[in-house]
Amino acid sequence: MAKVGDTVRRSTGPWTPAVHALLRHLEAGGFDGAPRVLGIDERGREVLSYVKGNVPLRATPEVVTERALYEVGGLLRRYHEAVSGFELPSGIEWFHEPVQGRGTVVCHNDLAPRNTAFREGRPVAFLDWDLASPAPPAWDVAHAAWQFVPLSDERGCARNGWTRPPDRPRRLRILCDGYGLSREDRAAFSRMVARRMEATASGIERLAAEGVTAHERLVRDSVPDLVRADRAWVERHAGDLDAALVC
Repeated sequence: MAKVGDTVRRSTGPWTPAVHALLRHLEAGGFDGAPRVLGIDERGREVLSYVKGNVPLRATPEVVTERALYEVGGLLRRYHEAVSGFELPSGIEWFHEPVQGRGTVVCHNDLAPRNTAFREGRPVAFLDWDLASPAPPAWDVAHAAWQFVPLSDERGCARNGWTRPPDRPRRLRILCDGYGLSREDRAAFSRMVARRMEATASGIERLAAEGVTAHERLVRDSVPDLVRADRAWVERHAGDLDAALVC
């Protein structure tokens, strides 16, 4: 990825036409929380508008305040509403196979601080849409909760810059309230989060086995093990997490 003037240049893949169709749909609908597609340059890279703001690497206390959590939920809800009704043009495909479930929409599938632009402490846009594909809306909420709350064990929170783990059930409630998560989706939401985490861990391992260099490196760095440690924490604390959403 390279910044060139007021644009960002990124390598393309078989999924790029689908992502561009999605981003053009969002632009036509007036959704301002994603970059604009400007074309393909002479080197075959996609050209996107540059979104001004700070893009943090981690969910630190300074970045993911309670206000920011609530507004991440709200921005995600606005996106899901904007993408409702989008249909992929024939002949092009997503990066991922769709995840079956109730009321699917095109999910971002990798919502995290590292893929979010902040201005003055407020989330203004989601970036890096390469992994977008259809899934139940709660699939996106689950990933966002995992990454932004963060839903991690004590070591995972420390890796995100927390000297003491935050009140994760309370922060989960704030994000889900910002999104307006339905009562039906709140019931046993922790199971959706655990399922989403396992999909990430097994997906990394599958792509590594297929010889994808970046994912081979993730396996060498034990990332699937770290993900499953987070999943185990969620499963151990499922009662507290789910209770916080329905109280």
